[in-house]
Amino acid sequence: MAKVRKNIFEELERVKKLVLDEFPDLEVRDLCKILGRLGTFHYNKRNKMLLGEDKALYDLLILNSYNPYTVYRWALLERVPDEIRFQLQNSHVSQKKASKISFERRHETESSLQVSIRRLGLELIRGM
Repeated sequence: MAKVRKNIFEELERVKKLVLDEFPDLEVRDLCKILGRLGTFHYNKRNKMLLGEDKALYDLLILNSYNPYTVYRWALLERVPDEIRFQLQNSHVSQKKASKISFERRHETESSLQVSIRRLGLELIRGM
């Protein structure tokens, strides 16, 4: 039997639609933060307690057969650059590898910027 691979971006859109139909006042940009709390709760149930809207959202995801931590990972993958997303959609990289590449690029850019700013600062000081 062949393994059917879901398109995570389509699945994430279904989850967003489901959540926004149930909670119309919820902001989409806050959804990732809430999903992070729900995913953490899902694996560490004895350490925390969910209340109010978080509990209702958690129950909605569970009733519709969605693992909150998986949905959170999908939401994080929505932020990756387009070329990584293209590779992910075409099954050239795994979800874990796509997250790792995105993390490395984000931090690589910051460190190269820091080096260039430091170099420019030292040149300014020397010129004084």
